[in-house]
Amino acid sequence: MNLENITKIPTIIGPTGVGKSSLSFELAKTISGEIINTDKSLFYKLLNIGIDKPTEAKMDLIKHHLIDFLNPKSRFSLLEFLELVNFKINTFEKKGITPILVGGSGQYIMALLENWKVPKEKPDEKYREKLVLLSEEKGKDFLYKKLKKEFPSIAENIDKNNTRRVIRGFEVGRSGFKLEKQQEKREFTKFKVYGLTMDRGLLYKKIDSRIEKMFKNGWVEEVENLISKGLNKKSPSFKSIGYSEVYSFIKEEISFDDAVNQIKKSTRNLIRHQYNWFKLTDNRIRWIDISGKNDNNYALNIILNDLR
Repeated sequence: MNLENITKIPTIIGPTGVGKSSLSFELAKTISGEIINTDKSLFYKLLNIGIDKPTEAKMDLIKHHLIDFLNPKSRFSLLEFLELVNFKINTFEKKGITPILVGGSGQYIMALLENWKVPKEKPDEKYREKLVLLSEEKGKDFLYKKLKKEFPSIAENIDKNNTRRVIRGFEVGRSGFKLEKQQEKREFTKFKVYGLTMDRGLLYKKIDSRIEKMFKNGWVEEVENLISKGLNKKSPSFKSIGYSEVYSFIKEEISFDDAVNQIKKSTRNLIRHQYNWFKLTDNRIRWIDISGKNDNNYALNIILNDLR
C-alpha cells in the first residue's frame, strides 16, 4: 500500500474484548506501521494474563509502544499520557513511520482525539484523603451523588463504582477544568477513527470465555507473584479489571466462583461505560460491526479501502 496516501493516523477503538489488538496487529503488518497503545492497563509491567497483553512474539514482529513501561505501583495521569503519546506521534512523523493508535480507555483516547487542554496541577493530598474518608463513612454511592450534584458534566463520564475516578473527578472539577467544553464535538483533525463493535450478547459470551481462559493460563499465579512484590488492592495497577477480585480470592475473602462472577460483572459494566465514551451515534467514528465474523479480514478490508 502507498503510505503517502495515509494523511490521518489510523485509530482503532471499541469495547474491551472486541478484538482491537489483533486487528491493529494485522493492519500494522499490512501497512508497515507501528502500534501505539492507549489502554492504560497495558502500561504496567508484570501484568500480562489478566489484561490480555500482546505476546512477546507479536511485539517482536511489530513494534508496540506504551506497553510494559510503568511500575505497577506508580500512577500515570491523563496529562502524562497526552504528553507522552503526542511526543511519540511527533517522533513517528519525523521518521516517516505510520503510527496506529489502539485502545479502549475512553477518557484517555478521547482526550487525545479531541485535543483536550488538561491543567498541570498536582493532586491535593489532604482534599483526596477527605474524600476517601467520606466514601468509607457514607459509601461510594453517596460520593458519586455528591459529584453529580457539584460537577454534573464530569460525573456523567465516570463509572460510579470506580471510587478512585470519582475522587479524581472532584479534583478535576475543583481545579476549574471545564470538562464540558472539552467534550463538545470536535473534529478528529489528525485521526481517522474506526470503532469495532458487535452484538452485545455475543461480546459478553466472548468475554466470559476469555476470563475463563485467563484463569487456565495462570492468572492466579500471576497475582500471587505481584503480591510477593508488595502489591495489593490499593496499588494503581490493581485497578485493572479483575486483579482486586483475584487478590480477594487469594486472601480467602471470597470464593473462586464469586471472584469469576464479579470479574464478569465488572467487565460488563466497563463495556457499558466504554460505549458512553464511544457512542455508536458519533459520526466522527466509522463503526464496523463484526458480529459473526471469525477473523480480521472483514474489518481489515474496510479500513484498507477507506485509507486508500
